[in-house]
Amino acid sequence: MLASNRTSRVSLFASLISLLLISFLSVSALAQTETGQISGKVADPNGAVVPGASITIKSATSGSTRTVSTSSDGFYNVTNLQPGVYNVTVKAKGFADRTTQVEVTVGSKVSVDVALAVTAISGETVEVVAGGGVEVNTTHQELSDVVSSKQITDLPTLTRNPYDFVVLSGNIASDPNGSTTRGVGYSINGQRASSTNVLLDGADNNNTFTASVGQSVPLDSVQEFRVITSNFSSEYGRASGGIVNVVTKSGTNEYH
Repeated sequence: MLASNRTSRVSLFASLISLLLISFLSVSALAQTETGQISGKVADPNGAVVPGASITIKSATSGSTRTVSTSSDGFYNVTNLQPGVYNVTVKAKGFADRTTQVEVTVGSKVSVDVALAVTAISGETVEVVAGGGVEVNTTHQELSDVVSSKQITDLPTLTRNPYDFVVLSGNIASDPNGSTTRGVGYSINGQRASSTNVLLDGADNNNTFTASVGQSVPLDSVQEFRVITSNFSSEYGRASGGIVNVVTKSGTNEYH
């Protein structure tokens, strides 16, 4: 009887530990909303998929690289990419190398499908897909706008508050209830300003007691941010109005 009780206690303790680990991993997953991802399919000139092709993602600013291989059905997916410009190089035996340059914005999902040419048609192809924060969304139903680094740098602002630029997105208005200190000071989709979820580098940046921005950030430290106004996925949580997803500047290989 004592052995049975001891076994039950051990099982209960193990279950509690498992639940804590699951909760920790869930929080970690939510903290990746400031990064983007590149995915796509690799095919030959006839449209047949190319499994086992090498995909190298290289940052144009820092020079860091990530390498993956296409699956048996020719698809690849590279996640957790900081916003910036990347060179996507595809290599496969019997085919010419192919390089595509793309811009990854905060929280974006960029699709890069590559059609390889046979080795006889040699030469590297460089293409530019998207730029300046302008995107054609073909992967999900999310409605959002990116406030780019150029807009933050060039547009005038008296307050030097980066959240003032939220108004550049669509379906944004001053809070009809007048509580402009809530959220980021604007109403999204006609909801209360306090219904806005504010993220900073993937972490929650909400003051729970006042429903306002938790930690203010200097304008010069912001690289860009995304304002999601509709159909956002459950990875963001909390908000019923919209999401303001801010990412700060990171280091490069150039001296500033």
